[in-house]
Amino acid sequence: MSLTDFATSISVKTKTIILVFILFVFSAALFFFVRYKDVKDFTALIQQSEIKRVEIVYSQTLKRVEKFYITRGYANINSYGIREAFEKNDKKALHKLSYPRWQIISKENKYLTSFCFYDEKGDLLTYFGKYPGKKLSYFKKMKKPYSGFWYDANEGFMYHAVSEARDKKGDIVGYVVFIINPKYFLEQIKNIMDVNVYMLFKNTNHTILFSLGHDRYINYLRYDSNPTKEIEIDDKIFLPYIVEGKGIDDRNNFKIIFLQDITYSKALIHKAIIQSVIAVMLFMLVVAIAINYGFDIILKELDESNQKLKNSQDELKELNKNLQKRVEKEIGLKLKKEREANEKERILAHQSKLASMGEMIGNIAHQWRQPLTALSSILINIELFFEKGKLTKEKLFNKVNEANEQITFMSKTIDDFRNFFASGKQKERFSVSIPIKKVENLMSASLNNNDIKLHIDIKENFELFVYPNEIAQALLNLISNAKDVILERGIKDGCIIITAYIQDGKHILSVKDNAGGIKVTPVEKIFEPYFSTKHATSGTGIGLYMTKTIIEKNNNGKIFVQNDDNGAVFMIAFKKHNILVGKSEKQTI
Repeated sequence: MSLTDFATSISVKTKTIILVFILFVFSAALFFFVRYKDVKDFTALIQQSEIKRVEIVYSQTLKRVEKFYITRGYANINSYGIREAFEKNDKKALHKLSYPRWQIISKENKYLTSFCFYDEKGDLLTYFGKYPGKKLSYFKKMKKPYSGFWYDANEGFMYHAVSEARDKKGDIVGYVVFIINPKYFLEQIKNIMDVNVYMLFKNTNHTILFSLGHDRYINYLRYDSNPTKEIEIDDKIFLPYIVEGKGIDDRNNFKIIFLQDITYSKALIHKAIIQSVIAVMLFMLVVAIAINYGFDIILKELDESNQKLKNSQDELKELNKNLQKRVEKEIGLKLKKEREANEKERILAHQSKLASMGEMIGNIAHQWRQPLTALSSILINIELFFEKGKLTKEKLFNKVNEANEQITFMSKTIDDFRNFFASGKQKERFSVSIPIKKVENLMSASLNNNDIKLHIDIKENFELFVYPNEIAQALLNLISNAKDVILERGIKDGCIIITAYIQDGKHILSVKDNAGGIKVTPVEKIFEPYFSTKHATSGTGIGLYMTKTIIEKNNNGKIFVQNDDNGAVFMIAFKKHNILVGKSEKQTI
């Protein structure tokens, strides 16, 4: 049987249990590692604390011993006759006068090996205890402080506390030296910390190990200058730690080695691991039982889910059969709606243009009223001159010229209105004053006939990149609406103000009237198609809708409306991407 066949033959339940078991083994290993690391880090923290304690105890003991014995040395020097004996190099007097003090201090400290007196040249005068040697070690190299650990050929590696003897002039006449076995320091550390502590001095020629007792570890320490391995002594586990000690110079440096009992820490780590193993095993047992008990329910639910999935797949296949037809149908409906919307838009635009044309015809009538009256007057004058026989050739030519001027004016008016409705195929860059002037020419006669003033305030004559006739048409719609509202509400001294300016990085055209404002809430509702505040016979409700379409859809602008204290304010805003042309052009008609 191949591996693939074997894997296929295993049940889903067995596969799941195997997978869960593997996950548990991985989780258990991770848990063991984290638990072991936490306990080990905690143990290491305690061990570092113990090292710090040894350093502090050793440092304090060293300072205390040095101060104590140097003070004893000076006390002895200042005793009766000692200083004079130093000055005279009187060995007998020094020995006789210092003997009582030796009797006392030798009993105080069993590790005090020698009490010595040297002259100013470092030669031995007298001593008590073990013979120290004829010459004071390191005499030629001695610099304050003199006290410290050093190796001497006679004494070995010892601690020396040195006090100076000076005469009345302040000159050195000798030295008092106390020589102490390093075991004294080991005993001090052991009494305070209750640890096994050793002192190891090692150079190229000598290895000296100090210990307070005899145990199996001494020889190992003697031959290993950097011991770090654990050792078992009497069913206990110890770990050696080293504190570096400073001698009188680098050749006399030494090591203080102490054994920390880590038996409890080791037991704690083992206990933590055993507890973790037991906890994980119990948890795995509970989970295995739960999986075995609940797996049948899960399989049953899976079978039900599979059946539901199969039913859903069958339904999906059935739906897919009709999906293409449904998509085509939806696309057709969408295209139909788009065509209807475009047709609606086209009809609105056509209605708006018809409404504008009707407005224009009225404006043409206002523009032609005066020149037609003038033509009529010219014809009447010609007729009168002719009846009276006063129609000369010169008068006839003058009247014909006057008539031609009026006809030319009327023809120009027709051209202006015709060009106004001509659709530009491309956007153009032009000064904002151009569409304003165009609208002014078209509306001036109509506004004057209705006693409505038009103020033009071009604060900044910026350029626009748009369809010029469409901007003019939008302005014309806004001015025509303002005119109609002023007339409808019977406003005296009617006024419309067109302003061009730049604010907050935008080019703005505003049309403001004094007709009292828009009485609709919210005011934005006036831009909806077929919404009108005018009488049914005078409004179609598409002018402002088409104005908004022209500005926002065709020319990338925005139109806003609000009321101020006098009336409505329409603002057309364009992004500031145009070139500033000029400033401060004002006009009133």
